[in-house]
Amino acid sequence: MLAPYVRGFVRAALVWLGVGIAIGLGMAWWPAEHLAYRPAHAHANLLGFLSMFVFGVGYHVLPRFVGKPLSERQARWAVWHLWIQNAGLILMVVGWLARPWRWDTGQWLVMAGAPVSAIGVGIFGAIAWRLVGKGGSIDRPPGR
Repeated sequence: MLAPYVRGFVRAALVWLGVGIAIGLGMAWWPAEHLAYRPAHAHANLLGFLSMFVFGVGYHVLPRFVGKPLSERQARWAVWHLWIQNAGLILMVVGWLARPWRWDTGQWLVMAGAPVSAIGVGIFGAIAWRLVGKGGSIDRPPGR
């Protein structure tokens, strides 16, 4: 059974893939008008699809690798991570999309979203670091 935050990250990844593809199609069909959206396209695909998928798979697989589930506290942080990561990415992608039309507003949105996304990545890093840290079965040879 998938934890709700794992399912949330995988679904978010699929939504971001759709957003990235839609922006990419616009860039392909109307390049003169849409090439300014390359940063939004890249962020939707890389931070959106790829990273969200990695987070979801990571939260599902890492506990199985080390032989210990996420603690209740870590699971709560994983839920927060899902919301924080998506909020930061929404701010950045909307900001990148707005910059060609309203540069100041777009730039402020990008500047607000970047640290929010970085905090989300930090949450995952902290959970994963503690999970695979000292004492996990990943550190022991097989059969011991």
